[in-house]
Amino acid sequence: MARLEALRLPRRRAYAPRGWQRLRWTILGAATVATTVVACLPATWLAERVATETQRRVLLADAAGTLWHGSATLALSGGAGSQAATVLPGRLTWAVAFWPLLTGTLQVALSQDTSMDAPVTVTVTPSGWTAQSGSARLPASLLEGIGAPFNTLRPDGTMRVEWSALQGKFAGNQKYGHLTMHLEQMSAAVSRLRPLGSYRVEVDLAGADGRLQLKTTAGPLYLEGSGTLGRQARFEGTAQAAPEAATQLAGLLSLLGRTENNVTRLRF
Repeated sequence: MARLEALRLPRRRAYAPRGWQRLRWTILGAATVATTVVACLPATWLAERVATETQRRVLLADAAGTLWHGSATLALSGGAGSQAATVLPGRLTWAVAFWPLLTGTLQVALSQDTSMDAPVTVTVTPSGWTAQSGSARLPASLLEGIGAPFNTLRPDGTMRVEWSALQGKFAGNQKYGHLTMHLEQMSAAVSRLRPLGSYRVEVDLAGADGRLQLKTTAGPLYLEGSGTLGRQARFEGTAQAAPEAATQLAGLLSLLGRTENNVTRLRF
């Protein structure tokens, strides 16, 4: 006689109780529905979230597509209550990578068809975020969206922004990295003299605060100064006109601050 252990007999399947089967199918169905809902979230939902989180300083207008792949027109405003916004030409496009989401990481590729030379990838984790180095050419009029004093001066010209790899930590709202802004052939609506000059701004982000340095690369309006960024942001510097342009720039300098000995003190 053969032993039962030597025979390849079909084993009895252990059937789970019907209650557990129903719960398993319910969980699977709920997960499927949730995934479908998230996958179909419109880009307008993202636009509303961005506006809320930035107190309406950053706006995604005419948003199209979905949360995963969409585009919008980027605009900057003075914040809640502001009646005007500065719009960046072209479309901002984003694409969310799926597989990193399985590890709790949000990875988004950002591109702009008129200002960015190459896409930039932004990665967000539960503890913080990182952004690849990159550059962008922007109209100087975009500065009006920051507020005073740019909304009064209404600047015009070309702004080229270059940044190193950036990173931030959500705890303490800390940010690290370096940015350089080249403001070229600048002019202002409140002055008939064009151009006013070209300038370079260096920004160092180191933790909760940052430092800003402004220098002039070409006149006739010479601006110098430094300041801090963060909750107690401030800027102090000087403005001075070249002798041959002093009369033409007198009105503009009076708007910027108090003038003593042909030097205007800047405090913002």
